[in-house]
Amino acid sequence: MSDAAVAYNSSKSGVLWQVADLPLPLPTLDPSTPVFAAAVRTLQAQHGLPADGKLGPGTLAALREPPAPAAAPVAPLNVTEAALALIATATAEANKGVREVGKNAGPDVEKYLHCLGMTKGSPWCAAFVSWCVMTSRGLAKPPKWCSGSAVSLFQMSGHKAIKVTPLDAGYQTKVKPGYIWSRAQDAAAADAARRGSWCQGHTGIVVAVDAVGFHTIEGNTNAAGSREGDGVYRKTHKWSDAEIIGKTVGWFDPATV
Repeated sequence: MSDAAVAYNSSKSGVLWQVADLPLPLPTLDPSTPVFAAAVRTLQAQHGLPADGKLGPGTLAALREPPAPAAAPVAPLNVTEAALALIATATAEANKGVREVGKNAGPDVEKYLHCLGMTKGSPWCAAFVSWCVMTSRGLAKPPKWCSGSAVSLFQMSGHKAIKVTPLDAGYQTKVKPGYIWSRAQDAAAADAARRGSWCQGHTGIVVAVDAVGFHTIEGNTNAAGSREGDGVYRKTHKWSDAEIIGKTVGWFDPATV
């Protein structure tokens, strides 16, 4: 999402609109972030508006219009709604400033691990993603494809999932908010993982995408981007970063699994 949309929304918050009065998931998001602008863009597309990510008077009026009566029972969450729910869940955890208490431990970290039956002390980036998927869908346990392994998440999502890899032409335009990102420890391992081999890696939830790169919320990382970090962090990965793109196994849409 462009910096212009982020700056615009920041300037209108508390002036043109109050965050608490907006439709979900906007009240759960920070207006000064690309995540908020990405959510606005999605809502604009749903209402047939130009999707520029700016919450101006026209968009505001459209969002406040009462929905048309449903001609049939409401269908289950579609991909866009599922993506927004996943982003909102991950954002809420990031806003809490989750940090470990001890090594790979602490109330929130153990909450993520326990959803997969994993014990305190285990690496937890994939458990964080799995917990967010489970919670965003209101499930009692994660879907069967969820795993405590970052690379296995991508592999176990199966052939039906919409997937994108750095080998795809124009892959930058195919990655969407709400996708799950998996990377390996190096480019050779990433290539092998795309062909089914297992390796250690790292994973996170894509919350926004723009011309610069893809923005994520990740567990078990830190400010430096380690896969053995101490908390939940917001990260930006640039399309121009050959090292990180080389390590990337791929991205997939969990709503299509």
